[in-house]
Amino acid sequence: MENSILLHSGNQFHPNLPLLALRPKKLSLIHGSSREQMWRIKRVKATGENSGEAASADESNDALQVTIEKSKKVLAMQQDLLQQIAERRKVVSSIKSSLANAKGTYDGGSGSLSDVDIPDVDKDYNVTVPSTAATPITDVDKNTPPAISQDFVESKREIKRDLADERAPPLSRSSITASSQISSTVSSKRTLNVPPETPKSSQETLLDVNSRKSLVDVPGKKIQSYMPSLRKESSASHVEQRNENLEGSSAEANEETEDPVNIDEKPPPLAGTNVMNIILVASECAPWSKTGGLGDVAGALPKALARRGHRVMVVAPRYDNYPEPQDSGVRKIYKVDGQDVEVTYFQAFIDGVDFVFIDSHMFRHIGNNIYGGNRVDILKRMVLFCKAAIEVPWHVPCGGVCYGDGNLVFIANDWHTALLPVYLKAYYRDNGIMNYTRSVLVIHNIAHQGRGPLEDFSYVDLPPHYMDPFKLYDPVGGEHFNIFAAGLKTADRVVTVSHGYSWELKTSQGGWGLHQIINENDWKLQGIVNGIDTKEWNPELDVHLQSDGYMNYSLDTLQTGKPQCKAALQKELGLPVRDDVPLIGFIGRLDPQKGVDLIAEAVPWMMGQDVQLVMLGTGRRDLEQMLRQFECQHNDKIRGWVGFSVKTSHRITAGADILLMPSRFEPCGLNQLYAMKYGTIPVVHAVGGLRDTVQPFDPFNESGLGWTFSRAEASQLIHALGNCLLTYREYKKSWEGIQTRCMTQDLSWDNAAQNYEEVLIAAKYQW
Repeated sequence: MENSILLHSGNQFHPNLPLLALRPKKLSLIHGSSREQMWRIKRVKATGENSGEAASADESNDALQVTIEKSKKVLAMQQDLLQQIAERRKVVSSIKSSLANAKGTYDGGSGSLSDVDIPDVDKDYNVTVPSTAATPITDVDKNTPPAISQDFVESKREIKRDLADERAPPLSRSSITASSQISSTVSSKRTLNVPPETPKSSQETLLDVNSRKSLVDVPGKKIQSYMPSLRKESSASHVEQRNENLEGSSAEANEETEDPVNIDEKPPPLAGTNVMNIILVASECAPWSKTGGLGDVAGALPKALARRGHRVMVVAPRYDNYPEPQDSGVRKIYKVDGQDVEVTYFQAFIDGVDFVFIDSHMFRHIGNNIYGGNRVDILKRMVLFCKAAIEVPWHVPCGGVCYGDGNLVFIANDWHTALLPVYLKAYYRDNGIMNYTRSVLVIHNIAHQGRGPLEDFSYVDLPPHYMDPFKLYDPVGGEHFNIFAAGLKTADRVVTVSHGYSWELKTSQGGWGLHQIINENDWKLQGIVNGIDTKEWNPELDVHLQSDGYMNYSLDTLQTGKPQCKAALQKELGLPVRDDVPLIGFIGRLDPQKGVDLIAEAVPWMMGQDVQLVMLGTGRRDLEQMLRQFECQHNDKIRGWVGFSVKTSHRITAGADILLMPSRFEPCGLNQLYAMKYGTIPVVHAVGGLRDTVQPFDPFNESGLGWTFSRAEASQLIHALGNCLLTYREYKKSWEGIQTRCMTQDLSWDNAAQNYEEVLIAAKYQW
């Protein structure tokens, strides 16, 4: 791309700019026998002196005013050219070595240019002028780009040869325009010879004895121009002042364009030539709908992919009247269980991503329980969602243009959208449609699979021979209908949300009955650790820390900002405000998978350690009741918040000293990433993504990011938490070192997006 800036075709850039500020009244070209007198231009005085030419004082004054006006325009254009030269400075320097060749023999076909002094361009112009042996110099063309006057850039050398000889074609009067533009252009057809015997004195008689010569860099051309000096008595001060301003602006341009980029051209996308149309389909998308990590991924990963240059869309159900999306006016009807169901598409463009929401009576008013209802109702909703989502690129004109099905990849997430790869194959690719569209299935939690009796196959509206991918034999339940199994078999690529989880899925314990299918499709499986939205989850920018006594903080202000957030949280929840007591937090679904029962077993031990415990979550009724009971029994040390609050989760993450995550299995986990970003130390069960992201603390080498335990047992949790509390109380420097390492990590989605891009490219070229 750099070369294209310099070696662009001459036809691409031909502005007609005046080169001479003075318009000669009489111009004659005399072709004589002497090489030294090829051109003669009779000079015209710009002042009203008695010179033998009949001119009145009024006419001279008018000519002077015209001259000044033209000089202003010329200098303004020169300033623009200076800016362009400064921007190209670094690009042109890459071919600086070619200057050495320019001092040798120049072979241009019919003529040669030798013994020519090349000006010291680094000194004179602060920019390198490319010279190649393949660019001959030809006639003057009236569309030639302008040269730069040396009224503002002083040349230290002069060209030693006159660019004219007997073989050069005569210049026509039409080539000398009203703006007095005279320059030499590059062409591959005709050339000008440089007579070796031309004396230097003859150069000074060309055009004007006060002319200054400059060699400029124009795309695809080398131009030698003669610019008359404007230093007449009546305008000298004006010109000198403008020259100073131009030189100052040139210096500023050189400083500001140390890494020059053409402002008219957008930088190439990070994805390079592999830019694709990507549609992520998920049953939830933060901030509009969220029950766990899936919503965060659907809200953040597409933005990171868009930053890499892809065109990205997110498709999700419209559970409520969201303010941002607007009705696209597109309505379609799909059959679900034999009935026609109308859907409406709503669209919004936010942070470079198209968000499309599918509205239907089946999705409305369930935002607080998006997975609620009986098994058949949930299945019907997902059938409608997948059918409508797969046709979005055809029907919804995002930005006025539909995505289409070329160079397109769908990213389906969990069993809720696992029907999408099946529909893509059965409805379209098997019928010669969308042959270049690919699908990637992401496993966030394999424990939820869309299981049911074989009779459920009738709801998915597929040909009978597609029954086999859905069949799965379970030693306990026997043969059953499994949506996740069919999606894993038909997707072009499969991604899990951590390296550790991808290994666990292949085991009988971690695969939840699907381990055999995953092992058979191991060639298309890859683990990619999630990132976090560093705009939403950032203690320096967190909007939830800007009121009620909380404050934003960074690594530099950690020792003052975090204690203030801790005191504000204690006050808000009605706990004793004590800086010396460790504050332990838990945020998550109240479910045995999250290890809530392990925390319950460890509560009596914790209460003997003089700590405070804050738990936020919703889930099983019995576990919700357990939280309320703990708060009643230990009112001065425990707070249980049944439900979910985004604001409260941010404040617990900022105010707590320690975060517990004793999950029995955790595909990736995001709360430990949020906690580390806020300087809150995680204590986790070393499974899945928790093992990948939390390295155990090593007191001997002062390394690590938290504490881990290997078995999902209360005793193991107590042991790890005990070591953590000991370090918090007795080894403050080690504790601060852990906080520093946690907060300085790059936890953004950018790295994950690059890894996803590699998977999408592999799917694109898979046949």
